Amino acid sequence: HTQKNTSVMRTLSISLVLCVAPALAAVQNVTYEPKRPVPPAARLRLKTLLKGTGNLTARGDIRDLIGRVTVESVTEHVLQLSGEAGGSLQDSRVSDKTGPLHPFGIDHAIDYVQSHMQRYGYEVELGEWREGFAPNVISCNLGETLPKEFVILGAHLDDIPREGRAPGANDDGSGSASLLAAAAALADSGFKFKRTICFEHFTGEEQGLLGSRAQAEVRYGRRDDVVAMIQQDMTAYHLSMDQQGVAFVTDPRATDPDLTNIVESIAREYADPLLKVHEEVLSGSSCCSDHQSYTESGYPSVGMIEPRGYTGDPQYHKVGDLVRREDYDIEQVTMASQVALAAAASLAEIVV
Repeated sequence: HTQKNTSVMRTLSISLVLCVAPALAAVQNVTYEPKRPVPPAARLRLKTLLKGTGNLTARGDIRDLIGRVTVESVTEHVLQLSGEAGGSLQDSRVSDKTGPLHPFGIDHAIDYVQSHMQRYGYEVELGEWREGFAPNVISCNLGETLPKEFVILGAHLDDIPREGRAPGANDDGSGSASLLAAAAALADSGFKFKRTICFEHFTGEEQGLLGSRAQAEVRYGRRDDVVAMIQQDMTAYHLSMDQQGVAFVTDPRATDPDLTNIVESIAREYADPLLKVHEEVLSGSSCCSDHQSYTESGYPSVGMIEPRGYTGDPQYHKVGDLVRREDYDIEQVTMASQVALAAAASLAEIVV
């Protein structure tokens, strides 16, 4: 998650700063860029899908699919990404600390995600977007009948602080591990889908959504038809007084209200009974993450987040953002991952 800087001023350029939030450690500027509209045909498709949620009933095949996303799988991946696993060489995932001068940097995470996605059978592309920065990792499962229509699950692989250790177990190791666990579950299930499903691990998020903006622009330039982009950023923090839960970003400048309502309805249908689905965060900030990049490019997107918002975690952007702490909830991450995969599978449509 990237936090806004309070010092940003409104300018006469095309970039307009429309909201501000308290500045925290190693904060970078994020502006709201003028949005391209969702194309009429895509908007009509969303309205049709939204109407269909009124009669939504859980499907056995999707329940089977999401049941393959396990606590063990999520734990394995997030411990590797945070550097807490035995033998892990991961110390920091800062986007522009790459190459031989940074032997414990983000290059390990890029290799880890790429190798696992290839092992699961996905077509993997390293999306280079700026010299000196780590690439995005884009992993896709080609659709059977509508391969040019895309359902995207996103998270950001990079983290901060820039100096010292940057484990980023929650921000956004939780989302990145969720994608890996969901990708493994989908591959293990053997299910085929009408539409193409892509798992996108972005870099440069902490510098201002740079990697996801570049990837969204690539898709816009190719005129890709993105049905939905579902972002998971920080889903692990669990305040002891709260029920385990997941919340949605409701800012219409950064997400699509129709898609948010669709995914929320699917989440309520498939969520584990222990997981409370919130319409919006209970407290804290819900700005900003990579779903915004897709919204700006005219693609429907939705943001999923822990109930206490991006700023609720007391270890946010700190060296203490680890898995092995009292308020890091692997079960909550797993259940959120299951919900996101249920939404992606429902929108991509299983071939029967």
